Amino acid sequence: MNSKVMTKLVENYRNLERTLITELWIDESSNTSSAEEIWQPVFKRIIPTKYSVEKNVYIIDSYQGVSEKVSLAVYDEQYTPYIFNYGTIKYIPIEAVFAVVLCENKMLRKQLEEKQNDQQEQLGRAQQKQSETLGVYTPWLKSIQELKTDMNAYVRIQTALLDTNILSPGQTQTSTRPITILCTTAEKADLASGFDIILSVCFKEGEQEEIHKHISCEDAELHTWYESLNHYNLDRYENKEELKDLKGKGIQSTERTLKDLNVGKNNVLLSLMFQFNQLLMLINNPIFFPHQSYVRAFNRGGEMSE
Repeated sequence: MNSKVMTKLVENYRNLERTLITELWIDESSNTSSAEEIWQPVFKRIIPTKYSVEKNVYIIDSYQGVSEKVSLAVYDEQYTPYIFNYGTIKYIPIEAVFAVVLCENKMLRKQLEEKQNDQQEQLGRAQQKQSETLGVYTPWLKSIQELKTDMNAYVRIQTALLDTNILSPGQTQTSTRPITILCTTAEKADLASGFDIILSVCFKEGEQEEIHKHISCEDAELHTWYESLNHYNLDRYENKEELKDLKGKGIQSTERTLKDLNVGKNNVLLSLMFQFNQLLMLINNPIFFPHQSYVRAFNRGGEMSE
């Protein structure tokens, strides 16, 4: 592959950025938002076809937790084929989800701010101050972060039958979490909002319209990302000490970082393709689906409705 081909490929991604900016500007100018419709084909284009990208879904867990509405979810249908439907509403188990995306424009930002104001009016002064510090995205992120995967699967692997409820050395996942992404056209993107990745476009008079990318902990070594995505917040579990004993075993440290995967200075989508796919490879396959745990959750739900 010669340099001319590489140059053309880079230019192709820059053209995609310009098209994306134009579509977002049109969406920003309308009374209703279709931001998730605009961003969905972008994510489909930059990740492998083994992943599905579904819009406007809810994420659930076997502990009966339910997230707020997710604009886009990147999930697995091969190993975790369960999508529970309630009419046109889709519920995806947390074990299947690799990434969640919140697509925001001025209208959604206003709704989030109004929701935060309503919540603050119901709180005491100390709680109000804490709520203001946390920011408008906190409830949405919290609804994702509180969901728990479960180690309760029985599967055949290459060398044996594996019962993940019987904790044994060599398991590289104990509690997975999705990568969190904010796609926003709000005037001011909060870079300390708690998202792993922020993609922002600001349509402000006198400023150049371009896509900005911010990745939290972009300088962190990739093995720290691996631990965050595959051994997330183990203190939430009753058997946390057993799970912690598995954490860190067999992890090979590296000096590699996501920052190393930036292509030049202004190639946002091309850089994002390499960086996002590197994070997806750190999860690789979803945690084995705990059928029994979800059956138990549905049985409990049925008992409550009787």
